[in-house]
This record gives sequence, structure tokens and C-alpha cells, in this order.
Amino acid sequence: MTTSPQITPAQTDDAVLQLEHDMVEIVRGALNIHERQAFEIAKAIVKGLRSRYGGLRLGQRGLYIPAPSKAERNQAVCREFDGTNLKEVMAKHGIKRAHVYRILQKQRGGQPIGKASAKSPISSHEMRRHNE
Repeated sequence: MTTSPQITPAQTDDAVLQLEHDMVEIVRGALNIHERQAFEIAKAIVKGLRSRYGGLRLGQRGLYIPAPSKAERNQAVCREFDGTNLKEVMAKHGIKRAHVYRILQKQRGGQPIGKASAKSPISSHEMRRHNE
């Protein structure tokens, strides 16, 4: 496995579409199922490949697996974080505490995260200072 040189977002999108198309053909041929079902399976496979091997070239032919989208990851972090599961979100996405909070703050338009509470990442002192 080797890392791949930087590619543009458009090239990444093209690579993802090509990989999904190839996977649909493989799944349809192997399982003899309808294209819609094959597409759902192919999307799940490509998502898993991107999660595990994103940004790498695999095998002798150098199959490129595009890295997962940071925007998709950031949206998932915002969806999954409930104020009590920081460690789980950090582990799942392979990011540090401060990065989780930067993502949350950016996605929420720079607003402080949550209300001041025992579980809040913002102390009541910081919340008062922000509201002044």
C-alpha cells in the first residue's frame, strides 16, 4: 500500500463514482440482483473501503481508494455528538477532543456548544463571559 499524491475534489468524486459503478457490476454479476439493490450494497462497500483504506493505492495495479470526505465526517460528528459521548465520537472518527469541538463550533456558526452544565465543554464562567 502506498499513499497517493494529492488529487482535486472533482477527481475524488470521479474516483468514487467509478469505484461505485465497478462495485455495482461486480455485485450484480455475483449475486444476480436488481441494480437498485446492487447499488446500495456497492455504496456500503465503497464507504467501508474509504473509511479503512482512504487515500491509499492498493495492489499491483494501484487501485486508488479515495479518502473519506471531511465534510461528511464533520456532519457525522455533529449528528452523533450528544454532549455525553465525546470519547466514543473521538474514537470512531480518529480525532482529538479539541478537533471535535472545533467541528461542532464551526458547524453551528461559531456559537458556543451547548448550555453551561456539568457535561458542557464550556464552563459557566466562559458562558457568562461569552454572553457579555
